[in-house]
Amino acid sequence: MAGPEALGGISRAMSNVNFRRYWYGMSVITVCFWAYRTALGWLTWQLTEDPKWLGFVVFTEMVPMILLGPIAGAVVDKYGSLRVGRLAQMAWALSIALIAVATLGGIMTPVLLLVFSFGQGCVAGFSNPAHLALVAKVVPRDHISPAVALQSGSVQTGRFIGPAVTGPLLVAYSPGVVFALITAGFVYFVVILYLVRTIEPEERQESSQGIFADFKDGLSYAAGNLHLRTFILFSAVMGICLRSAPELMPAFAVDIFGRGESGLAWLLAGFGLGAVFSSLWLAVRGRATGLARVFAVNLCIGALALIAFGLTANFWIALALVAVAGFGTNTVSVAGQIIIQSVVAGHMRARVMGLMGTTFRAFPALGALFLGLGASVFGLTAPIITAAMLALAAWAYFLWLNRNGALRRRPGV
Repeated sequence: MAGPEALGGISRAMSNVNFRRYWYGMSVITVCFWAYRTALGWLTWQLTEDPKWLGFVVFTEMVPMILLGPIAGAVVDKYGSLRVGRLAQMAWALSIALIAVATLGGIMTPVLLLVFSFGQGCVAGFSNPAHLALVAKVVPRDHISPAVALQSGSVQTGRFIGPAVTGPLLVAYSPGVVFALITAGFVYFVVILYLVRTIEPEERQESSQGIFADFKDGLSYAAGNLHLRTFILFSAVMGICLRSAPELMPAFAVDIFGRGESGLAWLLAGFGLGAVFSSLWLAVRGRATGLARVFAVNLCIGALALIAFGLTANFWIALALVAVAGFGTNTVSVAGQIIIQSVVAGHMRARVMGLMGTTFRAFPALGALFLGLGASVFGLTAPIITAAMLALAAWAYFLWLNRNGALRRRPGV
């Protein structure tokens, strides 16, 4: 009895068989995804040795996500999270397989990387809202908070394990071999998604209006709700200012710390390790109450840690700081998502999560573009510190916005 009780919200979420299946699949696919991001960053650096290209690649992926992500939420609400999620994962597997073939065949170029990034951005535009909405459809409503935290925990565990595994692989083998191994993981997740069932069967929603009208309804709904618009907006700002920092780690690993592939793996794993502890803490906590305050405190922590990271030249101190930054920034991200999942209406869920999903992937990519361009002109450290200081300004504004407890008035927040 004591064991499950000690796990708090984790035991409640894991009591749902379909969530367990989904979580097992997510645990594998996120290792593969972060291994892919690490290999992609290293391949980009090998081909160009220019921090601008690190930003260009992620920016090219961001553009279709911004254009498609929110509209894709309306598609997911219409056709179902599982159906869209399965198709999107199939497309991911095919895309990474083609990258492996092009890399192993010696025909990969920076321009071709941009083409693949654009295609993957189109796929991610649909997969993000599908998966963000799906987690709330495989658990009862009172299990949403720990389920969302555990979903993030699987993502962040992958963020830790993926780079840690990929570093040695990149030393021993070429990026093409790594991409080939990653493809198998994406195929595995497709199989898992065909075994998952939602609590209520998903049926196609017939509507007298088109997808764009459905999207406009979702946008109006989010803009008209204080909690939704506030946490979506701040998640976007944090995506630009804080969550974009890991994209420059290949350059930091080489130019600042002189540690190559292994240094890159350690730095990305440090971000991931901090985020893992953040997700586990939120999952054990298991409730939405008080999350507005948690959001504010960790927004400050994440910004201060990145400022300190930009000021140190000691690799081991930097490693500790990126772990703290990972904890703070992930707590901000997950707390905002839990709040949104707790207050959004079911028939609007995918549309709202499509907006939120854009802040997870697209805005860090936009931030990476700015950081990469800034690093080419001012060096690596100045853009990181400037972005973190902007995040501190946003933190002060959040405190002002919530000065009368407006964001805590709704029950559960």
